Amino acid sequence: MDGVYETSINTPMGNINARIALKQTGNVINGIVEIMGSKNALNTGKVNGNKCYFSGEMKNNMLSLKYDITGELVGNILNIYAKTNMGEFKLQAKKVG
Repeated sequence: MDGVYETSINTPMGNINARIALKQTGNVINGIVEIMGSKNALNTGKVNGNKCYFSGEMKNNMLSLKYDITGELVGNILNIYAKTNMGEFKLQAKKVG
């Protein structure tokens, strides 16, 4: 799962680009999400095969987003399903580094 992934999130405000950097150590995965000028940590995620799981909260000046994320890596594509306090999202992030 190590790598850098890019995605675009379709929101009522328009498309928002995001960059996700992940680092796996054993069955634990951590990372950083860069979105709307803010960097937010993804801490103590779990990995099981080609799937990963995160829970937490992202904050920036305008919002606080609580989330539960399930991701599945298929080739260079990370399929993401996020349940948040602002709705549910399905995303695809492409590995770019």
